[in-house]
Amino acid sequence: MQVNQPSNIIDRVIALERELATVRKKVGLSSAVIARGGLTLVDDSYIKVTDSDGVEILYVGPDAEGKQRFVLRREGGATLMYTAGSAQFGRDFWAMTDSTGRIIVSDNAEVGVGLARPWLPLVLYPKFTTHTYSDDPALGETFAYMDIDTRQLSGETTLWEGRASVSHPWVTIEGVWGASVNNPNVTYRLRLDKTEVGSWDASNLEVSRKGRFSVAEFVGRDWVPITLTASASGSGAIACQVLACYCM
Repeated sequence: MQVNQPSNIIDRVIALERELATVRKKVGLSSAVIARGGLTLVDDSYIKVTDSDGVEILYVGPDAEGKQRFVLRREGGATLMYTAGSAQFGRDFWAMTDSTGRIIVSDNAEVGVGLARPWLPLVLYPKFTTHTYSDDPALGETFAYMDIDTRQLSGETTLWEGRASVSHPWVTIEGVWGASVNNPNVTYRLRLDKTEVGSWDASNLEVSRKGRFSVAEFVGRDWVPITLTASASGSGAIACQVLACYCM
């Protein structure tokens, strides 16, 4: 009876291991289960998932500049969610998009706190009844904007007020400002929790947008009081019609 030498068995095992390694390289990892611990990728490794058509659906890893990025795409390749760096502001940000690629939700890379999109309205309610020199309530007239007789103002007077959960670092307001009867001068002030965040003067009647005013210190606070005040010098009436107020 012929007996194989141990060296031959070792050679055959080595050859078999080499063949198995070659097969693994060609086939790849079809499935895996990690019961404990985890998977760590080092030295700018990446994870990429493609669908059956070869379209990249998920990518986690370095971009062309070596910065770590996350990209999730819809079926067909349209972007759904991603992270990116802002060259203008030097901060990373995350964003969710609709099927056209338009950003619908993102954080703020400029300031580093709060949201950038979507803009959210701040609802303000009037605390006065419009009535000027020329008004006659009995006539039931309709006016293009709200205004108030300067004689109804007691120094700096709150004309609009609301409450808000502040989610963005900026606020802007648009409305009708300035004199509506005669030529009084007026100063408007926008306050959050009694802190003035912006002010502007107006003499001539105008429809304009004021701001952006910084409200970054209020981000994350709920039920923040918001007031719009006016103070005027001279007789007549002033316009104070809020058209919109946005966190942005």
